[in-house]
Amino acid sequence: MKPVFSDMVGNRELLKRLSNDILTQKLAHAYVIEGPRGSGKHMLAQRIAAAIGCEAQRDESAALPCMHCTQCRRIFGGNCPDIIYVRREDTATIGVDVVRFLKSDVLVPPNDISTKVYVIEEAHLLTEQAQNALLLTLEEPPPYVLFLLLCDTAATLLDTVRSRAPTLRLEPIPIEAIDRCISKTNADAAQLKKSNEQEYFEVLAAANGSIGTALRLLNPKTREPILQLRNNAREFARLVSVRKNSATSFLFLKKLPQKREELIEQMQLFLYCMRDLLLVKQTETAPLCFFAKSEDAFDFAYHFTTPELLSLCAKIDETVDTLQRNANVRLTLTAFATATGLF
Repeated sequence: MKPVFSDMVGNRELLKRLSNDILTQKLAHAYVIEGPRGSGKHMLAQRIAAAIGCEAQRDESAALPCMHCTQCRRIFGGNCPDIIYVRREDTATIGVDVVRFLKSDVLVPPNDISTKVYVIEEAHLLTEQAQNALLLTLEEPPPYVLFLLLCDTAATLLDTVRSRAPTLRLEPIPIEAIDRCISKTNADAAQLKKSNEQEYFEVLAAANGSIGTALRLLNPKTREPILQLRNNAREFARLVSVRKNSATSFLFLKKLPQKREELIEQMQLFLYCMRDLLLVKQTETAPLCFFAKSEDAFDFAYHFTTPELLSLCAKIDETVDTLQRNANVRLTLTAFATATGLF
């Protein structure tokens, strides 16, 4: 089969299905592309548009998109009039006025390629009125129109919208795949891996399956606060594994964020860390979300019983819930330290 999206990493089953739809000209008239920030939604949308417009479609040996033909260069350069990006600009939401423009603009046929592609960024910010106004156009657009609705999660869209547009969910990319991709293509990644492999893999783990996030964290100023939070989570695991040590625990608590939102983020990392330890006690092939290397998780998990880890997870969950209810941060931290055995 002609190679399609061969430069993209991860999500192979989804890309294979989408590739087949493009090659057989069986694309739906609309798709919801969902995934967290940095998961590759914009990259996929751009490559779908380029694959449709690529001049190498009739060349059985050429990859699609070829990235080199006139249309590919125009699409990737943002210069193709048939690829329309819909953004919220300076407003908090995307309102019905934007949809009225779309309903009028779809009546104008494409200029350069066979399909007119509308990429609606942050589609989860479409107001309910705007989504309702878009329904008929989504259901019965002109044959030359394709809508790509990008959002963090499709659940934020109306059921009536989702019923008219199949959802393409981008799953997190495994650490090993991110490593293979960026260590060969990015000089900063290659340098960090060579100079400090442990910190490099901490960056990959902190990226949560996102190549875009991993690349942003290669900037020392960006990754420093994230790595500090991750180091705190490891230290928390170590402290609760050796039981009470009041002096050390007091110093540890002083290092934790004092702002509510930052502390909630820190507690979430505590929770991911504990859940990883719980998982590796059940199976050696557990998919981890905090530890970059399974052997690190095994080393920590050895010091806990399963009931202890379940109890710690519950207490962290309770602390997050308490913080989200605007409880006093200092008092909440003190109660957390007592409940988890730090004091």
